[in-house]
Amino acid sequence: MRAFPRAAALMLLLALAGAHTRALAQSQQAPPAVDSSRLEAARRFLAASGAIDLMVGAMKANLPVAQRAAPQLPPEFWTRLQDTLVRAAPELLDSIAILYASAFSLRELQDLRSFYESPLGQRLRAVQPGLVAQSTAIGQRWGARIGAAIGASLRPN
Repeated sequence: MRAFPRAAALMLLLALAGAHTRALAQSQQAPPAVDSSRLEAARRFLAASGAIDLMVGAMKANLPVAQRAAPQLPPEFWTRLQDTLVRAAPELLDSIAILYASAFSLRELQDLRSFYESPLGQRLRAVQPGLVAQSTAIGQRWGARIGAAIGASLRPN
């Protein structure tokens, strides 16, 4: 059963690396044209929601698992990766803002920002990191249970 979490951690590391590679490739392509006012509204909404901080925090929280799955990588790699995740967060915000600007109208983006600036939106932002961490743990246990069951079903009787 120990092999499953190790494999899951390795998959996470590969997913992070793959996402970074895809992001680099996509950043070299022309982004979809969006209205500059919608793009700015999307940036402001994302900032108000804390979405980028949440994403970077989740990536940083998963680094120890990835590090255990890839012990051949030097500690400096993990230090640099974590530093780069934090330093490059504005680039992530800009990339994701394009998606939101393409998906929502200016008014919708303004309304979303207003929600996150409201007391309820601020409460959601405050509790969301804990909810994400707990949800991730639940998802990991769920996935491990499913993986173990499938692994057991594949063993010869």
